[in-house]
Parts: sequence; structure tokens; C-alpha cells
Amino acid sequence: MSQLSRGEILGRLASRESLRGVNLIRADLSDIALPGADLAGSNLRMADLSRGDLRDVRLTGSHLSGATLSQANLVGANLVEASMIGVTLKGADLSRADMSGADLTGANLDEAKLAGAYLVGAYLNEASFGGADLSGAYIRMAQLTGSNLSTAQLDGADLSQANLSGVRLDGAMLVGANLTGANLVGSYMAGCDLRGANLSGADLTGCNLTGAKLSGIRFEGVTLHDAWAEWVDLSEDGSGSTRASLEEAFAEIMGKPMAQILLEGHVADEVWAELISHLSEFQMTHPGYSDVRLRGIQQGFSASVLYLEADNEISIAAYLAEMADIIGKGSLELFEKLGAKVPANGAGGYQEAGMPVATLQDGSAAICIADAVVSTQAAPATIDREGGSSLHPGRMERSRPASARLETLQRTYFWQCEKAFAILTGDRRVWFEATSNDQLTLRPPHGIITGIDLIRGHFIPSTGSPQPAYPVPQVTREE
Repeated sequence: MSQLSRGEILGRLASRESLRGVNLIRADLSDIALPGADLAGSNLRMADLSRGDLRDVRLTGSHLSGATLSQANLVGANLVEASMIGVTLKGADLSRADMSGADLTGANLDEAKLAGAYLVGAYLNEASFGGADLSGAYIRMAQLTGSNLSTAQLDGADLSQANLSGVRLDGAMLVGANLTGANLVGSYMAGCDLRGANLSGADLTGCNLTGAKLSGIRFEGVTLHDAWAEWVDLSEDGSGSTRASLEEAFAEIMGKPMAQILLEGHVADEVWAELISHLSEFQMTHPGYSDVRLRGIQQGFSASVLYLEADNEISIAAYLAEMADIIGKGSLELFEKLGAKVPANGAGGYQEAGMPVATLQDGSAAICIADAVVSTQAAPATIDREGGSSLHPGRMERSRPASARLETLQRTYFWQCEKAFAILTGDRRVWFEATSNDQLTLRPPHGIITGIDLIRGHFIPSTGSPQPAYPVPQVTREE
């Protein structure tokens, strides 16, 4: 197809002839006015459209690789699935333009205006958006690996499920942005403003968040392996007046080891009172594990959860073994899984952690949790405790709790209800699981924890005012 001249293009436009599929490779079309023109499928490779008036132009499926459109007006333009590899759009106005599925690999969009633009599923790898305005843009599921978004405006933008690995976001504004499920592995996010952003399910592995503004963020299920920051800003106004560590900002994710104990159905107040009393007695009688403490209780009609926290996972395991005496249904499954946590190479790791270790008559290792010995074998053999009596298969010799407590709990629904236990590490990976029913799970995210503010240790009800922290046995109730 022969190439059209500038005059021929304007002539066709004036006579309303079609410009679809025209050949304009390397054409000098700078400062041209083509508002509303239909150039779908056209070849504009390496063409110069600088400062052109291309409002509402139709460039669907067109070829613009290497073209120059600096300062061009492309407001409302249709560039769906256009090939724009290496295109220069510096300072261009692409507000409300639709570039869904377009390939802008290596493109230069520095200081471009893309407010409200559609970049859904676009290929933006190695592209540069330095200082660009992408406020309210729809960039979900886009590929932005290695791109530069330094100092870009992304307030309210939808970046859900986008691949932002290795991206520069230093100084970027992401207030209220949606980053649900986004891949931010290895990104540089120093000083970026994420206030009110949704990071649920996002992967921030290896990110540098030094100086990032994190007030009001949502981060259920976020991954933070090897993420780091010298400090982060938790002030509501982003002034830097409230500096904190990354661990404090993501307390639920990077906090201390935690246990979640799921109980089927509504739990009576007398049961909570007995469980709290039992924990208090454990803390007094087992000073080596006194770091175990109550973090919160979530009460519901279909399910309830008891949350425990400790300085290390072993302390929580010790308490769960003691608790197994008073839980009724689920105690056997809990013991079996606790025994399976002994390292394959013996119990050396537990000895280092201060966990008493025993040996079985067959020479295999076992851990002494509280006053009992839990075998590493699926079917326990006869056990010799160090300096103690022997235990026979299927029977654990333990210091029994007060008969009054047992009688109280055995009269309640709690004794026969289904139960699930999970111990989570400080970065909220599952360290231990046990259930009375294979259909139960506590793997996060779990809906029962919705609305719990673990940073301050209390609950946030629908009214928005905090409830008192535990151990006061007050509970929130689900309607």
C-alpha cells in the first residue's frame, strides 16, 4: 500500500473518507488535527505525531511502535490492543483513553496525563511513568515488570492483580489505590504514599518500604518475606510525625507467633471463664512458658475463635498440650499432631528452645510438653520419661486439671463441639495445624477474623469505636 502524504490525509478527513489501515510509516504529522478520526489498523510506525490533536481518535489495533506523540492530545482515544512498543508519549494527555491490551513495552510516558485511563491487561514492562498522573486509572492485570513509576500520581488507581515486580515506586502517590493481589516482589517503594490503600493478598517480598506512608492500609493475606524498612510513617496526614517499624505497621503479619483456636457454634460465657482461668494457672505453674498470653476472643453464633500469642511457637505448643486435657473432642488429634512436630533429626531444636526432651524405649526422640511426653511416632510406644514413670500406649500421664473445671466444661456444648487449632509464625505462615474434623481449617485468610484490630489488641465493631482489650471476658457478637 502506498504511503499517504499529509495533504492526502487531511483531504480524506475533510471528505469523510476512511483512513482505516492507511500506511503512514515515518510520516511527519506533527501538530496535525485529526479529532475523531478512524485510523484503526493503520501503520504509524516511527511516525511523528507530536502535539497533534488526536482527541477521541480511533487507533484500535494500530501499529505505533517507535512513534513520537510527545505533548499530543489523546483524550478519550481508543488504542485497544495497539502495538506501541518504544513509543514516546512524554507529556501527552491520555485522560480517559482506552489502552486495554495494548503493548507499550519500553514506552516513555513521563509526565503524561492518564487520569481515568484504561490500561487493563496492558503490557507496560520497562515503561517509564516518571511524574505521570494515573489518578483513578484502571491498570488491573497489567504487566509492569521493571517499570518506572517514581513520583507518579496513582491515587485511587486500580492495580489489582497487576505484575509490578521490580518496579520503582519511590515517592509515588497511591492513596486509596487498589493493589489487591498485586505482585510487587523486589519493588522499590521508599517514600511512597499508600495511605488507605488495599494491599490484601499482595506480594511484597523483598520490597524496600523505608519512609512509606502506611496509615489506614488493608493488608489481609499480604506476603512480606524479606521486606524491610528503616522506618515507616503511620501518621494520618503523612507528615512523618508517627514513625514506626515495619513490624508495627504490619503487626498481624509480622508480629509474634500466634495461635487461633476455632470452636464450632456459640461458646457460653462460663466456658470462656474456665479457659481464661486455665491459661492463668498455666502461666503461674509453667514459668518457662509464661510468655503465652490471651490476645483476643471473637464470639459468634456459628463459630468462635480464641487467639493466643507468645514469644515463640514452642510455648504455644506447650500450652495446647496442657489445654488438651480440658477440651473434650479433638484432644487426641491435637496430641498426635503435636508429636509430629518433633524434627526428623531428633529433638535438638526443642532442647535449644528450652523444651524438655525425653526418649522412648525404642530410642526415638519425644518432646515433653507440659508434664507429658508426646511421641514422634503415629502409634505411641511405651514411654520412659527422664526420671519419671512409664506411660503405656494410648495413655498420657498428666497433671489433671481441677475436677470442678472438667465437670463444668463437660456439661456444656463446648465439650462435644468441633475444634481446629493453628499456630502461626510471626510472619503468619502456618507452623502447626490440628482439627477434630478434616472439614475444618484455620488457614488464613479466615472470615472469622474480619474486623479485629490486632495492632491494638481490641475489636473494631460496626460503630467504629474500640471495645476493651482482653483478658476481660467480654466478647463481640455476630448478628
